[in-house]
Amino acid sequence: MGATADFEQENLPVNDVPSWFAAFGSGHEERGPQFTRAGREGYVAHTRGGRQWEVQDWLYRFDPDEDSRGWEWWDATAVGLSRVHIWVDSWGESLFGCQEFLWAAYAAGAVRVDGPTCQKSAVWSAEAGPARRVRASASSQGSERGSSHSARDRHAK
Repeated sequence: MGATADFEQENLPVNDVPSWFAAFGSGHEERGPQFTRAGREGYVAHTRGGRQWEVQDWLYRFDPDEDSRGWEWWDATAVGLSRVHIWVDSWGESLFGCQEFLWAAYAAGAVRVDGPTCQKSAVWSAEAGPARRVRASASSQGSERGSSHSARDRHAK
């Protein structure tokens, strides 16, 4: 979205946002599945009363010129039947704002979110396996930002 959306608009299009997520972030949780309602409660508990994210506010956090988002999506790896590690690149920062990220995780059905914890890229590499490492390496070729990923710390939640 950050590469294709026109962030100069007053409202960003929500066509590509799952309807349950849009309902979750527009105050109409009753229109969404049960896991989104439970997710809101989990988010509020995790953040000790954090505010609900409006879908437009959440989408605008992906504006490439937005300095307040301290992470970039990296990967997700399954570690067991009911546990997923979500990896983000924090550009080497050990502390970073991630409320919008927590909102998305809980909205998608997370029962519990731990972290973030700082991990070296070698930890992700070992967990992701050889096939994913090859794809990640190939996708970052020719991109100054992408080619520097291997030296950066990753965060798993």
